[in-house]
Parts: sequence; C-alpha cells; structure tokens
Amino acid sequence: MTKPSVLDVARSAGVGASTVSRVLNNHPHISESAKARVLAAVEELGYTPNLSARSLRSGQTGAISVLLPMTGTAFYETLLSAVQAGLEAHDYDLALFPLLGERRFRRFRESGALLYHADALLIVSQSPDQLYAGRPPFNKPVVLLDAHHPHHHSISFDNPAAGRMAAELALSCGLPMVLLDVAEGPGDWPSPAFLERRGGVLETLSRRGVTPIQTLHAHTSPNYGREAAQQLIASGIRPPFFLLALSDDLALGASRQLLEAGWQAGRDYLLLGFDGSLEAAQAGMSSVAQPVSQMGGAAAETLLAALGGGLSTLTQRVFAPSLQERASTAASLILGSR
Repeated sequence: MTKPSVLDVARSAGVGASTVSRVLNNHPHISESAKARVLAAVEELGYTPNLSARSLRSGQTGAISVLLPMTGTAFYETLLSAVQAGLEAHDYDLALFPLLGERRFRRFRESGALLYHADALLIVSQSPDQLYAGRPPFNKPVVLLDAHHPHHHSISFDNPAAGRMAAELALSCGLPMVLLDVAEGPGDWPSPAFLERRGGVLETLSRRGVTPIQTLHAHTSPNYGREAAQQLIASGIRPPFFLLALSDDLALGASRQLLEAGWQAGRDYLLLGFDGSLEAAQAGMSSVAQPVSQMGGAAAETLLAALGGGLSTLTQRVFAPSLQERASTAASLILGSR
C-alpha cells in the first residue's frame, strides 16, 4: 500500500500542499478551521513527514523531530516558534509529529519510524517513561521541553511552585474557591506539567485545611472552558467566588461564558489562569506565567550544544513562575462591595 503524501493530505483536507506544510511546521498565520482539517486528515491517512528528502551530503537531515501532544494552541505556537527561531541560523528545521491518538503513536514506538531519521529528537510536554518506558528508540540527541527526567537533557518549568503561588493568591482573597482542572481521559496524552501544577495547588490548600467548593474538569481549550462554566452556572453557584483554572485557555473560555451570564471577572468573581499567554494579557486576566519563549530558546541552545558534541554532562534547566496580576484578581473591587 502506497504511503500517503502531502498532496493526499491536502486533497483530503481541501487545502493546498503549502497549507499542510505550514500547519505541520506550526506557522502562526493559519486559520483554526484549516488547522483542524489538516490535522484530521493527517490522523485519518496516517501521514508522517518524509525526512529523507531533506538529507544533506554530510548524511544529516537538517531536521529535528518534535514529538508533542498537539499543535494549534497559543502555548505550543509560542514555544515552538522560539525553538525554531533559535535553530534557523544553524540551518535546522523542525519536523512536527503530533501524537493525536494511540494508533499514530504505535508507529512512533518502532525504531524505524520516520521521526527517528532526524538529527535529534525534542520531546515536548511528555515523559519518556510514559512514552517509551524511559528509553526512546533513538541513539541521537534527545532533549525534553516542558518536561523533565533524571536521565535526559531537559528544559522545564517549576509547575509545583506555580501551583503553590496560585493557591496562595486564592487563599489571600478569602473567597470560596472553584478549581477548573484539566481533564485527561483514556484518549488523551497526560501531561506531567498539569499533574505537578494540580499537586502544588492541592498541597497548599490542604495545608491550610481548605477544599474547593467545586472542582470541574475540562480539556484545555477555550471551548471546553465554556462548557465547564455552563456546568458551574447550572450548579446554582452564585458570586462572589475565586475561579482558579489550570490553563489560560480554560480560564478565557470560562470567563467568556460567565460574561454571557452577566458575571464579569474582577467585579462579580475573581479569575486566575496559568501560562502567561498574550490572550490573557489582552483580556486583563491574571495569570501565573511561565517564560515560554525563554524556554523555547533554551531548548534550541541545548539541542545545538548536543548536536555539536558540547554537552559532556546532563543539562537540566528549571524556569521559575511569576505572578502577573491584572484586573481579574482585583479583590478590592469585590470585597469593597460586599
């Protein structure tokens, strides 16, 4: 059976071949509907990029494979754009391999899979233990980004500290707390980051003897945040309360739905997200931020050092969180009116 090509994916998705390439290489100026169609076609056809077509005379491909849970979110666009920016001057390109589903990853577990034909492997937001029992089938440089492991070079974020920081802010406001958690079902690729983030929140609350009055679970996207907010409204809860969401995408989606119900963040309830996204800043939403672009740049530096043979010891960098307070956690607005 002939392997599917970029043209097959393009025909199936109803787009041009250049659009398929831009989606797979995380180009920022692609519509969400086009991204969704391309990714659905990639999954349906079982398409993987042909790295051998990019081989150099030196025997190198000039490509770095990126294994990640998904594409198309603001977080991954920012992260991967920073990685690519750090690699471009050295003539390396990223070849993205989103997991998308178990059927696709079964092929990735085979040592002959095309993603292992690259010069290096960047594993994003996933644990090698979870994916490969700790040992990727790859004898070239491996770097983790947004994840950490004692036996691999890694660039990560201090998610436990971020969770503690968020919980401390929520506790300081003295309002009943609603936790909007990230759902991870059977078809998902669980992220160690969310597990650690959640752990930091719950550990801090437990130490103070506090339990959220409600915990909602949703996949991390604005649409699912809206659905969670609908559940919250249907539960009969009334403001004021503190809504702590484990991602900015969830928080933004929830806030839009609550606004349609007449509840405004910073006036009727307080709202805090995670990641420090541009969308959060534009919406005046407080967030526990991670330096996403710096992390991507550090990953590029680590990859280049590993490819050049310049890493004699294990490199593990952990970036600290920072609190970006905006109008959505202006507690005085609520507390002054109670």
